[in-house]
Parts: sequence; structure tokens; C-alpha cells
Amino acid sequence: MTPAIISALLAATLIAAVLGVVAVRETARRSAELTASARGDDRPEVLREWRGRLNARARRTRWGRALDLRLTGAHLPAGPADFVVIVGATSLVVGYLLHGFMGNVGSALVVVAIVASALRWLEVRRQKRIAAFIEQLPDLARLLSNATSAGLALRRGVDLVVQELPDPAHTEFLEIQRQMSLGQSLNDTLADLNDRLPSRELDVLVRTLLIQSQAGGRLTTALNGIAGTLEDRRDLERELRTTMSGAIFSGYMVLMIGVGSVFLMNLVSPGSLDALTQNLIGQIVLAVAGVMFVLGFILIRRITRVTV
Repeated sequence: MTPAIISALLAATLIAAVLGVVAVRETARRSAELTASARGDDRPEVLREWRGRLNARARRTRWGRALDLRLTGAHLPAGPADFVVIVGATSLVVGYLLHGFMGNVGSALVVVAIVASALRWLEVRRQKRIAAFIEQLPDLARLLSNATSAGLALRRGVDLVVQELPDPAHTEFLEIQRQMSLGQSLNDTLADLNDRLPSRELDVLVRTLLIQSQAGGRLTTALNGIAGTLEDRRDLERELRTTMSGAIFSGYMVLMIGVGSVFLMNLVSPGSLDALTQNLIGQIVLAVAGVMFVLGFILIRRITRVTV
């Protein structure tokens, strides 16, 4: 059995084990909730209480707040401490399992690759949700415009968005509705929405609503104009995304070829990475190759980045 097959089987086993643990944990949680409900005992579990404390403590740090905004924007039911523990434990377990035939350097690269992949997956999921929300912005602006032209307050327009639009606008404005019911102002809730799903289009809409609510003016006309502009930007962005998709894919392939060649070299000749890092010339070669691959990836990303 080749090392590649062994690594694939180990990865599949790890994924199955994680899914099994999650399923068992979810079943145990529901059973405990039903038992506590039947007994009239509403005390939280010890594990859930500690999890809440860790997430609350992480949110008080700068990196915790930034990670929590990403998780919320990606609509994941997890806190920053949960994400760090899951990704950290998975990367360490996989790195330990692959250490036998990947060596010290190879297993370290695997750990780094898993962490980077998890962060990238989180950002891609968040960007997809942002893109889906931007797709709804013209309809959202027109719905708010119709509400104001009918003489309804802007808060009533928020209720109409929750009723009429699907996710992600439904979920995000349901959160705005919940925050407003707790006493937060509309300005603060819109600012929080802009932090969760940052985009130029949403920023324009939020700024317009804030300015009109403070300075007055014809909000209906402004929202109708924004709706038309957002539709034009959406059509233009679709065309640009289709045109640049090949170059963007090339950028990812450059990085994948670089990482894949390193792993392939170690699979063909086990221990070659460790031997390469034990002398100065090998260290220089690895450093130059890594810098060139990363630089090529960054340059392709910058060239293919189009700001509408």
C-alpha cells in the first residue's frame, strides 16, 4: 500500500470520526435537553457553560472579535474559541498521523496548510453570503422605498424585509429586528450589519439611510436611485467575474502546484524534506521557491482583482 493511499485512508477515517463525534454529541445534547425539560431543570451543562465563557473571553480580544465577525458573517453557529479548538485539534492530529512518512517539515506544512485552508474556507463562505446579500440589495432598497412612500416608518420597512425576502436578507434583518426589540437604535443595528457583511454596496445603502434619518429629505427618491445603481453594478460585476474566472483559477493553481510538488518530492523520496532543511543550500532553495510561488500567487490575485 502506497503512502498516498495510506494518507487518504487516514484522512477519510479522521473525517468519519469527526462526523461521528458531532452526531453523538448532538444526540446527547438533545437527550439532555429533553430530560432537563421533563424534570423542570433548566441549568446549563458544564461543558456548555465553559464553552460560553471561553467564547466570551475570546470576543474581548482583537483577534476574537475579528474572527467572531467572520463566523457571524458566514452564518456559522460557532464562536471564536470553538473554531480555534476544532481547527487546531484537527491540524495537530492530521500532522501527527502523517509525521511517519512526511517528516518534520512535511507534517509542519500539513498543519499550516490545514489552518490556512480552514481560514480560507471561512472567508469564501462569508464572501458567498455577502455576494448573495448584495444580489438582494436592489429588491431590499425598493422594498424600503415602497414602505416609506406608503407612509410607513423605517422600522416597519425592516419588518417587511423580514417577511418578504429570503435568506440571507431574512436572517440578517431578523437579527436587526431582535436587536431593536432589545433597545438598540436603528443606526447601531445597521452599523453592526455592515460589520458582519462588509461591502461597498451595503455601505452606500447604510450611509444613505443614516443620513436621511438624521438630516431628513426624500428617502423614497434616494432609495429608488440606489436600487437602479445597485442593479447596474450587479450586472457589471457578473460580467467581470465571468471574464476573470480563468485567471483567478490560474492563481490558485500556482499555489497548489508549489505545495503539491513539495509533498510529491517527499512521497517519492521519504525524508528528503528533512534532509533538504539540514544544510544551508537546501534552506536557501526552499526559501526562494516558497517566496516565488507566493509572490506569483499574490501578483495574479492583484492583477485579476477588479473593483467595480
